[in-house]
Amino acid sequence: MEITAQHVESVLRTYSRQLQRSRLTAPMAGEERSLPSERVTISEEARQCLLMERIKSQALQQVNYSEAKDLAGELLP
Repeated sequence: MEITAQHVESVLRTYSRQLQRSRLTAPMAGEERSLPSERVTISEEARQCLLMERIKSQALQQVNYSEAKDLAGELLP
């Protein structure tokens, strides 16, 4: 495998961007970061609805995946 100058430049450019972003998001000296003060609470009924929706979504994904797999098995020898 050959590493070209373009690959090296790309890696350095990406690394430079990451450093710049980390410096921008890092707290200044002596400055403390505060946690968000907002807090969301949901009722037990809403929590159960969300859980049921997630379970239903996952079940449908599995059914669709297995149907696609079966169909692919029928089409391919």
